[in-house]
Amino acid sequence: MARSAGLAIRRALFGLGLAVILILALMPASTSPDWFPQADKLRHASAFAVLWLLGMRSRLMRPGGLSLGLLALGVAIEVAQSFTPDREPSGWDVLADAVGIALGWRLWPADPRAEAGSA
Repeated sequence: MARSAGLAIRRALFGLGLAVILILALMPASTSPDWFPQADKLRHASAFAVLWLLGMRSRLMRPGGLSLGLLALGVAIEVAQSFTPDREPSGWDVLADAVGIALGWRLWPADPRAEAGSA
């Protein structure tokens, strides 16, 4: 019973993470200067690495399906941004999302045996 409650919590966290990323991506752009040029790419990669971790821990799908789903989310966000007044779609953002997914896969392997073998 405790195991299924833990899984439900992890799935809820994944859903919350998806919602937060979607809201942040579509809300009006900040007018304050960025930390450094292309800092938004670091935010994209970090966000999608965290989504990878949450998605894998939620056990909703296999790694390949999760990767494709997250990449599709990144593309959908860019398409949606094309309909907002102060955002622009960017292929570079999708590339940064893909880097984040790959980084997540590398840092938190899908197969626990791969994690043990890399130590």
